[in-house]
Amino acid sequence: MELSGQVIKRLFGKGSKSEHDAIVLDTGIEQYVLRRRGGNPFSDPELEKLVGKKIRCNGELVGYTFFLTQWEEV
Repeated sequence: MELSGQVIKRLFGKGSKSEHDAIVLDTGIEQYVLRRRGGNPFSDPELEKLVGKKIRCNGELVGYTFFLTQWEEV
């Protein structure tokens, strides 16, 4: 699956035990939490570098989480 949009950081899971700042892809229609397979779900330095950038990416959507396999800045 291919998606594109703005990478932002926002509060996720407010009020739950899992509350944290998440790296999110905002497509303009939907928002998906970004993850890399094998990456730390709470702190991934590779994804941190993408915050504030527009990207096009490929991966697998599982619920509200998009598991990136590859990406590029646009």
